[in-house]
Amino acid sequence: MKFRGHIGTTAEERAAGNDFEITVGYDCNTLRPGLSDNLNDAVDYSKVFDAVSEEMAVECSLIENLGHRLMRRLVTGFPNISNIRLRIRKKYPAVAGHLECSVLELTSASV
Repeated sequence: MKFRGHIGTTAEERAAGNDFEITVGYDCNTLRPGLSDNLNDAVDYSKVFDAVSEEMAVECSLIENLGHRLMRRLVTGFPNISNIRLRIRKKYPAVAGHLECSVLELTSASV
């Protein structure tokens, strides 16, 4: 998932915004949706996207804050998934030098 977000440690960085890539992985039981072929029995990816999109709209200073908010949202909003893995890539963070991206990886076991 790709977003423009206003996350940074300075007011200027938050105002300008930055590009982010979010990857969400998880485990789930696929037996029921595999047999029924019915979206109501499966994890609706569009709802996962919507949850991530809503959290990306919240301005904050640290990607760690975003990561913990996203993880709480996924754990509480999707009880049929487990072992959630979250990867946040912030493109070209504001540092004194060339840094292509900063990356935060979280698992539901780590929060």
